[in-house]
Amino acid sequence: MVWGWQIAWYLFLGGLGAGATLTSLVASRSGSRFTTIERAGATLAGPAVAFGTALLVFDLGMGRREPWRLVYLYSNWQSPMTWGTWILTLFIPIALLHALAVTGSLAPRWERFVAPVRRVCVRAQIALKVAAGVLALAAAIYTGVLLSVPPSFPLLSSWLLPVLFLVSALSTGLSAAVVAGYIKARRLRIELDLHPWSRVHIGLVAVELGVLLAWLAVGSASQAGSTSVQMLVSGTLAPVFWVVVVVAGLVGPVLAFVVETATRGQSPRLALAGDAGVLAGGLALRYLVLLAAVPVLVGPVL
Repeated sequence: MVWGWQIAWYLFLGGLGAGATLTSLVASRSGSRFTTIERAGATLAGPAVAFGTALLVFDLGMGRREPWRLVYLYSNWQSPMTWGTWILTLFIPIALLHALAVTGSLAPRWERFVAPVRRVCVRAQIALKVAAGVLALAAAIYTGVLLSVPPSFPLLSSWLLPVLFLVSALSTGLSAAVVAGYIKARRLRIELDLHPWSRVHIGLVAVELGVLLAWLAVGSASQAGSTSVQMLVSGTLAPVFWVVVVVAGLVGPVLAFVVETATRGQSPRLALAGDAGVLAGGLALRYLVLLAAVPVLVGPVL
């Protein structure tokens, strides 16, 4: 493996948090009927990206042994790591402030501490939404850019990888926000129609499936890339790839969302099952991308 499990979870949580923010922004444009989804997406975003970033720092050797050296990540503008460091550093507090602006009051013992900040956030809500949207889009794309930089790994260096991770981030973030919003709505005894979100998700998952197939086709152009693709489609990683990523994470959710759309929101549990599959497939995809990366050998093999 090039990177450990911490990176796989960072890629998943970073994309999920970015997608949840964008879902929250879309829900805010749809009126009060999707308030629980708007609030759920905003609430999930900051903690998800913060936890994923902590795993990323932990995976860095200097992050554990010499954390003061992390400051150098902010100054090397030729490195994509610096770009990502600034994106994450700005996105996390903006996402948390955006959540304060759109969510309801906390428990009284906590609300007294955040009430002054909340009032400022509410007044600056439009600016926070714009900043959160721009940074969320950048964070979603960056999760793929981070892996596509090393040129010695043909499977990772394709320009289609950031596109794949962007679409997957939108899909997983939407699923997380919808599931959390639906649970909150049930607790409040509010009827929540998932039908419009299922229609959006059909398009997202269909696009993701198409980009995935294109990424595999482009990745198989070189010998090392072909070896990586073979590991995914017919080798040791094939069972997880076909069962979890393709069937449970893409094909199954599309069928669930199509049925839920055809019944016009009468099968919410089926839609939620599709959302669960999207989340499982999104996490498995990132693990498999790391596991399947085969480098181009440079120099003699002894």
